[in-house]
Amino acid sequence: MIKRLYFFKKLIYTTAILSLFSCESEYDKDMDDKLEGYKDIPTDVKLTYDINADNPSYVVDYTATGEGQIYFALKKDVNELDPETSTDGVFAIKYDNAGVYKAVLIAQGLKGTANDTVEVVVDEKIPFELLASVEVSNDGSGKIKFNMEAQNATSYQVDIFENDGTTLIFSDVTDATSYSYLFLNEELVEVTKECLVTISAKNNAGVITETLPFSVTIAAGVAPPKTWGFFDDMDGSACGDINWNAVSDETGLLALSELPAAVQANNSSATLRYHYKANGAQYGVLEFSKLADGSEFDFSFQAKFRVNVYIPSSTTAPDGNVIDNTDNSDKKIIRLYLEDRYRADGSSYSDSYKRNVWIEKEVSAYDQWETIEFDFTNQSEYKYHSQAYGSYKYYIPDGKEGQNPDRLYLRTHVNGNASESTIYYFDDFELLDIDGSSLGFVCPAE
Repeated sequence: MIKRLYFFKKLIYTTAILSLFSCESEYDKDMDDKLEGYKDIPTDVKLTYDINADNPSYVVDYTATGEGQIYFALKKDVNELDPETSTDGVFAIKYDNAGVYKAVLIAQGLKGTANDTVEVVVDEKIPFELLASVEVSNDGSGKIKFNMEAQNATSYQVDIFENDGTTLIFSDVTDATSYSYLFLNEELVEVTKECLVTISAKNNAGVITETLPFSVTIAAGVAPPKTWGFFDDMDGSACGDINWNAVSDETGLLALSELPAAVQANNSSATLRYHYKANGAQYGVLEFSKLADGSEFDFSFQAKFRVNVYIPSSTTAPDGNVIDNTDNSDKKIIRLYLEDRYRADGSSYSDSYKRNVWIEKEVSAYDQWETIEFDFTNQSEYKYHSQAYGSYKYYIPDGKEGQNPDRLYLRTHVNGNASESTIYYFDDFELLDIDGSSLGFVCPAE
């Protein structure tokens, strides 16, 4: 704003000169002397530049020359609103980022201006002045926040190691200047971990790093209650208590004995469940959230799941359509989402797509049963919508107020493509114990 006011003052000053010059009745010899050397329109206006190699920042030294100008104004890029001004034509301009810019020189004369434009290529320089810190939560939650900022950096890599400095625990790259990580405790006793974090500030020109030690204490893990049967063996019993909702898709139970022999192989169930995304369905979603008694699944201890999946190479869907799953390799990929869908009052967030993470697994082959696991305690497997959508990476469990995932859903990898159709079978979906083993849920005999 100060630069803009100064620029406007220059314009007022110039206007005043022009007004005096145009009033012949007030014209005198003294004013003629003051205007000596100025031209109505400046000539020979030229802008040259040099990249300042001694400065680690993106500084460009400009030199403006011309004949008959009152002063120079320099826009460091064509859309710049606050140009720098100078009477001697010397400018030192700092750019925030590397890139290609069009610098515009404006030479102000008595009655008008003359311009010169040059294209300036500012190459990346290695990052410098990395400031890094670690914030450790002391409430036993295992939450860690890493703060980092460096000049010229376009991204940061966070590498967490055991105290030996070689055993890697976790690694990720972000363009944000803060990054949160959650240590989970799968032991039933409190544990303290001594760790190192190496933070790297990066761009295409180079990288600088800093390594910091930290200690974090994580409260004892909590196993899910043995009486809580969050599972479904797809055999028609209600004891699993999962409410499946196919949204715009179709789901249901099929008798195994009525399916091809290849589907029956290696499966002793009486029935299984299918998930069918028909042609024309925009989103392939199969969601579930609550138990039959209305209570919601609690993600505060862990979120590990296992399911048996069978993807037929081709089959006939319940509506009679013939499905070819081999025409798109994405049909071999199954995703499981955890989403923060509902507010405390039960209403839905309109932007819940920003409030989720997913893990995707590829079935190795068609026409065979395969057991796949989704471990949301392993944050390195998380996928999420990019920051272009205003999204961010959820941590499960998180515990932050207002961030409590409350919905799960399976989704095909051809989600969002209305022209695709696919079907797969699945069986024996279950929540796993804190150590990843089966909780052994069994429906009582009827």
